[in-house]
Amino acid sequence: MTVTEALELARLQGVEVTLDGDDLVLKAEAAPPPGLLAILGRGKWDIVAALRLREAEERRRIVQWVNDHFTSSPAGVCAHCGGGARLEDPFVVLFVGTDRGEVHGNCHSTWLAEREAQACEALGSSHSAAFGHRDLILPSK
Repeated sequence: MTVTEALELARLQGVEVTLDGDDLVLKAEAAPPPGLLAILGRGKWDIVAALRLREAEERRRIVQWVNDHFTSSPAGVCAHCGGGARLEDPFVVLFVGTDRGEVHGNCHSTWLAEREAQACEALGSSHSAAFGHRDLILPSK
């Protein structure tokens, strides 16, 4: 069975397969069938490699979207909160091509998370949080 077939089988059985380091994380409403666990266990390293490639490509698409939709902010104005210069919270200067923006150091992570969330929404990314699911981790051996 190919990696694509194994992941499709998992999806058809209501199981989402993601990564946590070298571990496969299975998210499902109920315990996955033993046969599926056996298939995923046998192909684990190929599945890990395929999911890493998918994650890298997804990350590349998100970064590209953020860059493509970057807009300059006026000098001395935080692109996130709109505030001015603060002695205790200096600006992080951002450059994308010829565009330039400034974000307070304390605003940067929130600004970036919001841009990435917008990218995920615009791209229809599968990196949305799954709630109300049981997690089962297939650890590294």
